[in-house]
Amino acid sequence: MREGTSGFWLTKRKDGSLSIGYADYGVSMFGGGDFEKTYELDAQNAKKFIAALKKEYRGSTEKMIEAAFGRGFNDPKFWEFCKKHEIRYSSSTWSG
Repeated sequence: MREGTSGFWLTKRKDGSLSIGYADYGVSMFGGGDFEKTYELDAQNAKKFIAALKKEYRGSTEKMIEAAFGRGFNDPKFWEFCKKHEIRYSSSTWSG
């Protein structure tokens, strides 16, 4: 499914919550359309997420996310990391 990717993006909000997402372009599964995935972490879980990353990685939040999940963002690695550290998140997808 990962024909072309934007790489991930990170949005840090004033309330402490995080949004992590990526877009894939020209996805054959969607007839050549685009696919976007976004993960939302509330402030409490964002804090746990960053603390867990800091135990294994160094640098800015963006650099730690890239080191942990890759520039293209590996969903299964993210799911396992969150499960291991009991981090809750919501997600949404869009295709078109």
